[in-house]
Amino acid sequence: MPIPFSKKSRRNVVRQESDNGAAAKRSTRVRLRPRPDWHKRNFLTSVLIPSLFIKRSGDRAQPQFPKIRAGEICITWIGHASFLIQTHEVNILIDPNWAKWLKVIKRLKQPGFEIHHLPSIDFVLVTHAHFDHLDRRTLRHVAADQPIVVPIGVGNLVHDLGFHIVHELDYWQTVQLGPLKISLTPCHHWGARFLADLHRAFGGFVVAVDGRTIFHCGDSAYFPGFKEIGDRYKIDIALLPIGAYEPPTRRKFSS
Repeated sequence: MPIPFSKKSRRNVVRQESDNGAAAKRSTRVRLRPRPDWHKRNFLTSVLIPSLFIKRSGDRAQPQFPKIRAGEICITWIGHASFLIQTHEVNILIDPNWAKWLKVIKRLKQPGFEIHHLPSIDFVLVTHAHFDHLDRRTLRHVAADQPIVVPIGVGNLVHDLGFHIVHELDYWQTVQLGPLKISLTPCHHWGARFLADLHRAFGGFVVAVDGRTIFHCGDSAYFPGFKEIGDRYKIDIALLPIGAYEPPTRRKFSS
């Protein structure tokens, strides 16, 4: 069902109809409550400024992608939440990010390989709008008139980058793209790109292909929803990225 955007340029954003209980979802947004001593640590002087003088680490090598046969899957971890999934038919890229800077935050760990070493990409998935997961410059480089799948409210960030169609999913919704069945799952996180855009959804993805099921949890903290995801899907491979940072205020998570 196309979203009735007023801008003609957004006509390629498609939102799935709610037919499987997605509208009744319970909020899994993380609320961040600073510890009482949060003020004793200054993010600017303790983290941001020192990072400017730290040399980026990590060696990058030209990847040697294997020849994939029917029934086989190759998964390459690129860095943080970025993964390349390859089958004998298609290449899927999840949360690609080759940015050296996230606005004013310096990236301290190099991606595993250069972006120009990527094979041709058939489908792109983005779990949420945070800058370390959705980098518009990277997506513009990757875009080649293929589909991209994002949570609800994120489509307007990627609709103009060169993708053929943008599929927006709500929790538990599924879209069939060629040999893939892609479903959005809940996660314990949040999705705002700026302070005022709390409407943006966030999640993880379950990708079913060639009789295998791959789960990418997004940027989720642990939460009871993992059990429901495991009950709904027979997961063969779980990709569980971790944040490559130390929370500057040592925040405590509350549900």
